[in-house]
Amino acid sequence: MLNVCVPVLNRYDMLRAMLLSLRKSTVTPDGVYVINNGMNQSKVDTAITDTVERVVILRPNRPLGVAESWNWFIQNVGEERVITNDDIEFAPDSLERMVAAPAHFVSCTFGFSCFLIRDACVDAVGLFDEAISPGYGYFEDIDYLRRMRQAGVADDVVQASVVHKQSQTPAAYTLDQQQNHERRFLLAKSNYAAKWGDTERGEWTWGPIPKDAR
Repeated sequence: MLNVCVPVLNRYDMLRAMLLSLRKSTVTPDGVYVINNGMNQSKVDTAITDTVERVVILRPNRPLGVAESWNWFIQNVGEERVITNDDIEFAPDSLERMVAAPAHFVSCTFGFSCFLIRDACVDAVGLFDEAISPGYGYFEDIDYLRRMRQAGVADDVVQASVVHKQSQTPAAYTLDQQQNHERRFLLAKSNYAAKWGDTERGEWTWGPIPKDAR
C-alpha cells in the first residue's frame, strides 16, 4: 500500500493543487491523509472535492506542529508512506521513483518537504523531536537527519521532479505573522543548538547536512 500524508494550515489552495497533481500519478495512492491544522472545515472540503478517490481528513482539537503531525502519520499510517508539504506538486512519476528507492529514508530534491520514511528508519532513529519547535516547524528535520547519520540509517535523495512552492506562503504573511514566524524560528534554532551543544549546526536550515555532521 502507498499512502500520502500532508498537514495543512492555511494554504488550502496549495493543498488542492497538490491533490490534483496526484490524479496524474503513475502510482495511485491507496489513501491521502490530511491533518487539518487550519481547523477550517469548509475550505478543506472545497480543497478535496473532485481530486483523488480516497481522502481521510483528520481534525485535531488544536493545531499540531510539524513534528507532531509527522509523528501522527508515522504512528497511524502504514507503509509505504510519503509525507509531504501542502506546497508540493508531484510529477506523474514522482511517487513511483520514491517508492522504487530501497533506502529506509527517501527524500525528494527538496529534502523534508517531501519524503518517504519506512518503519526500519523509525525503528533505528525514533520519532521526530517535538520539543525543538513546539507547535511550529523548524530544525526538527535537521535534528532527525543528524540522528539518522549517527544511527547509520541508509538514506537517499531521488530526483522526483516535484515542484516546491516554498516562497509563496511567507509572501502572504501579515506583519504580525512575519514577526511571530521570526520569533519561533529563533526559538527553534536555540532549542536545536542547546540539544546538540553547539551553535554552528544551528545555522543550517534546509538542505543536506555534510556526512561528517555527527
